[in-house]
Amino acid sequence: MKSKILPFAIAGAFLALTGCASLPPGLQGYLPNGATAYTPDQVRTAETVRLGTVVSVRQTEIQADGVQKTLGSGIGALIGALAGHQVGGGNGKTIATVAGGVGGAIGGSLIASRAYRQPGVIATVKLDDGETIASAQAADVQLKAGERVQVHGRGYSDSPFRILPLDANVGGAK
Repeated sequence: MKSKILPFAIAGAFLALTGCASLPPGLQGYLPNGATAYTPDQVRTAETVRLGTVVSVRQTEIQADGVQKTLGSGIGALIGALAGHQVGGGNGKTIATVAGGVGGAIGGSLIASRAYRQPGVIATVKLDDGETIASAQAADVQLKAGERVQVHGRGYSDSPFRILPLDANVGGAK
């Protein structure tokens, strides 16, 4: 009886834990760290807009954050421990459960790290006031050297900002 319930318990635990997580960027249809993605606390807030010209653009990769990797480790550890618990008996079962949990945690973290990677760009912009700034953002809009852009943000020292083409129809706006 116990062996018939276990697959359903594993599937239920996996679904419960993954229901709290966001999907990997490729499955969402947009890049959450991009210039056109807004979080709920960014909506309906005023941002300063400065104009400038792109000096350079280079490719980069945006890594998964700690929450995503931790969630991957947790799910992997749970599944690994449940699978390891099915092996052996007595002390062997305990050792297999612990080994499965550790292996699953490592594997889950690696899978989450790869699944949540995003292609990105680092754009350097010479603002019209003479200041030069640079920012990394997901590659959801095409930026080219020499292109006029608008830089949206709430100050630029430690606050996030986004770089958008000045003349583009961004995010479907007409």
